[in-house]
This record gives sequence, structure tokens and C-alpha cells, in this order.
Amino acid sequence: MRVHISHGFFLLLPLMLSCTGEQPTGGGVTRTSASSFEQNSPCFNNACGALEELLIVPDAENMIFSASGRLFVSGGQAVVEVVKNGNNFEAITISDAACNFTGLTIARNTLYANCGDGTLWAGGLDNTSMNLSTIFSYDSMAFANGLTSSADGKTLYAIDGPVSSTALPSPKIVKLALSGENPLQVQNQTTWLDLAGRFPNGIQRRGRSLFFTDSEVPNLGRLNAVTIQNDGSAGMPAVLATVQGVPDDFSFLADGFAVSLFFTGQVVKLDLLGNLVDGFDPFTFSTGTSQVMQGRPPLFSSTDLLVTEKGILGEQNTPVGNKLTVVRRLPEN
Repeated sequence: MRVHISHGFFLLLPLMLSCTGEQPTGGGVTRTSASSFEQNSPCFNNACGALEELLIVPDAENMIFSASGRLFVSGGQAVVEVVKNGNNFEAITISDAACNFTGLTIARNTLYANCGDGTLWAGGLDNTSMNLSTIFSYDSMAFANGLTSSADGKTLYAIDGPVSSTALPSPKIVKLALSGENPLQVQNQTTWLDLAGRFPNGIQRRGRSLFFTDSEVPNLGRLNAVTIQNDGSAGMPAVLATVQGVPDDFSFLADGFAVSLFFTGQVVKLDLLGNLVDGFDPFTFSTGTSQVMQGRPPLFSSTDLLVTEKGILGEQNTPVGNKLTVVRRLPEN
């Protein structure tokens, strides 16, 4: 797999990650003589990790941890919370519609979930019987997908893309302004960044930077970054990395990025400059590998790697995908 870093982005990255309280540290992963940092980090290759199917999640798509370590996973039929009873994990449904749930984000103690049908769902994390409900319907949105929030939790950023089975593509990043008093009230929707000709997918925020995956001929897959400027508008997008594959969603690591490659059933690790430093063999996971994320206590160890496997698009019953998988790091010999 070939990975390319934009020289302009090399100069921008330290500024984009500074003063956020989230600045990554550390270096790349090697497959030999693992450092103590690596031994306490997730495994990103077939030699050091063992796969375990954790739960069935039809059309598994995205996942997110709350600040306290609660895990939520979206899928075609529902959003679920993953809970542990003794040694067993269970998926508790917290939504009541099979509308193809996609992107997830948490802001102001509220869980938000996009649905492919163009609706936004939300619910308070402090509710004892949490249940998501529809709070907004997008306008001119072909496929509501990746989702993230601003630092103050008063703005949501949503991906429109990559494709829709019911509408022509309208690739863009949409901005939703939320009420300062009520996190369940959307005040307005605007187009924040037009991505015409591209096929965007996942989106995450770190500090004042939004990172998003997309695909475009001839490079196929890319991880990009764009600054949220002081006036709230979008800066000029920069390409952090290109991969010969189609990336779906991704997550941040202390020393880089964990990226899922949809069609080849892989997850890979990139360093902070977009260089490929490790990765699983093709088809280690089901085709339709949709997101990858490092585990967090109390449910998981930080050496665990969680992977959502969507499988065949729109198919929610066969053993191909439709699950949440955990990769456990094997002991060092």
C-alpha cells in the first residue's frame, strides 16, 4: 500500500495539533523488538493480535466512547450500547428505528447519531433509560454519514456521502448550529465545505482541525485535514495521506491514526505525518470494514483494538460482517 504525505501539510500539522490538550506523542510501530510503548498499545498486524467476535451488530458502522468509557455502536437496524455482565458482553438497543444509523458523536452530555435516511437522532447520556429520538431532518442531504462536534459542543459537522441509493451524490460537509440552551435543538443548517467530485465518508475533530476521509480518482483513498478558522469558516483542505484503497472511518491514536479500509477487510495505522507504519493483511476482517478504535477502560484494555465489520452493504443477516470484533494483543514471547 502506498501512502503519500503532502509537503504543505507537514508544515501545518504542528500548528493544527498545538494548544488543544490532545497533542499526540510517540513514534511509529515496528514489527520487531517492540518498545514498552508499543507493548501497551493495540496490535496492528496479524503476528501480534488475536481476533475475537464480540457481538452481532447488523450492518455495523461506527462507534464512540463516552468520557466515562461507555461504548456506543451504530448499525443498519439500531444504535446499541455495549455493556458487560460478568465476562459477557451485551448489546442494548437505544433507538427504535431501522433507518441505517451511521456517524456518532458526543457533545454536552448528549449522544448524536446520523441516519442514512437524512435524520439526526439524539439522547441525553444522563437518562437512566436512554433512548434516542429524531431531533432534525437534513435538507438536501443525499446520505447523512460521518459526524463530529465542535469543542464547545454547540456545532455539529456532518458528512454528506459517499453515495446514496436514493439520491444523486451531493458531497459536502454540513454544519449544524445547536441551541446554546438546549443541545437537542438544531437552529440551522449550512454547507460548511463543498466537496464536489469527491466521495467523503468519515470525519473526526481534534482541536481546531477537522480530519475526514474521502476517495477520488486517481488516488482512491485519502485522509484530509481542514482548519476551523477563527470566524468559523473552513480553511483550505490539505491531504495528509493517500492510500491505494477505499477508507471508511478512522480514529485518533496517541501517535497517529487508525484507519479502516472498506473493501479489503483491513485496518492500518498511520503515523502523524500520514506514513503507513503497520497494518493487517488483506481480508483479515470482513469486507466492509467500517471503523477501528483503541479500547478504553472499564470495558476494555488500552491494548485492545475494536473493529466494526459492516459486511455486504445492505445485508444484515449473514456471517459476512454484521459484527463488532475485538483484537487482543498477544503476550510477547
